[in-house]
Amino acid sequence: MGKAAAVPTASRKHQALALFTLTIQNTALVLVTKFSYRISATPYVVSTVIASAELVKLVLSCVLLVASDGQSAARDALREVSSNATRLAVPSVLIQNNLLFEGVRLLSPTTYMVCSQSKILTSAFCSVLLLGTRITRKQYVALLVLVCGMIMVQGEKGRGHDVPSDRAQMGETLRGMVAVFTAAFTSGFAGVYLEKMYKEVGAQKRSVWFRNAQLACFSVPVAVIGSGWCDGERLRANEGIFQGYDSIVLLVIALQAAGGLVVASVLRYAGNILKCFAVSISICNCAVATTILSTNGEHGLSSSSTLGIALVIGSTFLYSNAL
Repeated sequence: MGKAAAVPTASRKHQALALFTLTIQNTALVLVTKFSYRISATPYVVSTVIASAELVKLVLSCVLLVASDGQSAARDALREVSSNATRLAVPSVLIQNNLLFEGVRLLSPTTYMVCSQSKILTSAFCSVLLLGTRITRKQYVALLVLVCGMIMVQGEKGRGHDVPSDRAQMGETLRGMVAVFTAAFTSGFAGVYLEKMYKEVGAQKRSVWFRNAQLACFSVPVAVIGSGWCDGERLRANEGIFQGYDSIVLLVIALQAAGGLVVASVLRYAGNILKCFAVSISICNCAVATTILSTNGEHGLSSSSTLGIALVIGSTFLYSNAL
């Protein structure tokens, strides 16, 4: 991975802008999604939110593709969908979005963000297998520091005031962590798989929106079918698809859709592992935000938690400087 010096300055600027935007978007998504589960809010069906976000992503991708490359590029993208059906379907059928919503609902924002960073490990493993990426000793050290930071934050929460008071709460915490770790595994694989697609020789000649529009053509029907399959009875028994939707839920949909577009840019200009490290900056943002916004000290940070977060953030810079 020692070819960073050959990367043009313009490409570096694209990387920095994409990674910065992803950090802001991911922080906002976690905090707003957590707020959408507030007690006073009417419960919504998560699968319909995911389907709505995928639909918005499809529309935005097509609009941006036409704006950047013209209507002929949009027609070419649609024509090539059938010939690339198998490859495009692989990331679409993974269920990490559903699992991540469940993790956000059951865990505190800081715990969720730290646990979700385990995707860096799966991303590194998949990058070696699928892309032939060479990971240096310095980068291995960065991954080890990341794991230590995650353990410190989560371990402190297990000893401190975040310990669930009964078995039901303990079960919710366990389910949340299982959901997040499972999503981290599928997300790590999907991210590397998509990076390979975005960086193919033929794909480099197209705008990032070309492949994004194709992927959305698969993710929308998969999300709609999944919603009907998993929550069909609930949707028919209650008020329908848009039950519980308010301005906060609409903001969640917008952030989720925007995230897909930003991630596509990051995968094109930076790579999946750097994408995961950029998300780790959101841990610090979420931790500070929940500490400031908490009125009862429930999410206060101990010295051990602060050190753990510092290790995670430090591992980000250690890994990126080794590129």
